[in-house]
Amino acid sequence: MARIFIKTWGCTLNQSDSDIMHAILESEGHELCRSEKGAELVVLNTCTVKGATESRIISELARLKERGAKVVVAGCLSANRKRISRVAPEAPIVGAGATGKIAEAVRLALQGKGRGAFFDACSCKFLLPRRLGSPIARIPIGEGCVSRCAFCQSRIARPKLMSYPPREVVRLVEQALAGGAREIQLTGMDTGAYGFDIKSDLVSLLEELVKVEGDFKIRLGMINPQHARRMEGGLAGIFRSQKMFRFLHIPVQSGSERVCREMGRGHTVADFEHAVAAFRKGMPDLTLATDVIAAYPTETGEDFRKTLELIGRVRPDMVNISRFTPRPGTEAKKLKQMRSEDGKKRTALTHALARKIACENALAFLGKRMRVLINEKGRAGQVKGRADNYRQVAIPAGRGLMGKRVLVEIEETSNATLIGRTVR
Repeated sequence: MARIFIKTWGCTLNQSDSDIMHAILESEGHELCRSEKGAELVVLNTCTVKGATESRIISELARLKERGAKVVVAGCLSANRKRISRVAPEAPIVGAGATGKIAEAVRLALQGKGRGAFFDACSCKFLLPRRLGSPIARIPIGEGCVSRCAFCQSRIARPKLMSYPPREVVRLVEQALAGGAREIQLTGMDTGAYGFDIKSDLVSLLEELVKVEGDFKIRLGMINPQHARRMEGGLAGIFRSQKMFRFLHIPVQSGSERVCREMGRGHTVADFEHAVAAFRKGMPDLTLATDVIAAYPTETGEDFRKTLELIGRVRPDMVNISRFTPRPGTEAKKLKQMRSEDGKKRTALTHALARKIACENALAFLGKRMRVLINEKGRAGQVKGRADNYRQVAIPAGRGLMGKRVLVEIEETSNATLIGRTVR
């Protein structure tokens, strides 16, 4: 048996796949390491959303090959496996749907027989063993989505919507709670697509989950605007449950209706704004996150201005900003790309505006008292947690705080974190 290190890039869904790989390899008798040091084999669980991320992964793969390490490449970058094989032809590749084959891929790599090995068969991941963390547990509710975004390579890696049966999601939540979890992160490529293939829907699933007994809160993962608007009445009602974090991640990508259409987003800017208003009604302290792509190939100066105006109008608390990079196999790769210097300038302007708004929004919590679930270590001498609206809060570390709820008075703010002290 071998000592193995799993390095993960990307979203919560990808991290949950690493939880599965960890459990499978451990059940096979392997020792899972906390770092690359001392590991006999490294599993790279990859992401393909951004070109910059792919470049970092390829550089890491080349470095590992240079030092003679045994490697398995898993995850969404399997959609671009030709590039992987050019850099490390001896590394077995495990597709995003074939996570259950990780033990076989590791065996081949350890034996030096991984050249050309590619595992792509889809499996029912909800039946696989998984490591469920404490106090945070990542629980996927399905694979794939129903969107056809022109820029997205992830849908090539995870091409088919496969929603997990509600009873299996409930089982995983109950299992996580029994292991000490206090925050349940429900994840998927698009949680709003849940149930299309099994005659169910997200609202019905959440209604079942908030009935589960225990002291915990649910963070819902990314939901696209068309689904949020379609279910806004039921979803906004569920969000008022004491077991839901008041947090909405709803990606708009552009403030231009024309660009949204050309991206193949399946929603309008108006859908986004309507859904946001519906969720904020009755939940004024809702934490709102969105995603924006700057410098999409067909984006004009006027389109970009509309994106900045939308951010200024809606005032999200978090904006995940990506400068467009063409992804292999996508429709957007065929388009004429914007000049690099123009793309960099638009990205910088978007970052500056988003940061300014986030800092201004955070000031509203200065001096307020908030209930905070402590769930991770922070910088030296600090621990961090989440308030009921999923605002990140940092406080001085103390014995026995992890997994506990504490009352915190906010004394400092920044664009990303509130800083305070516990109140007795």
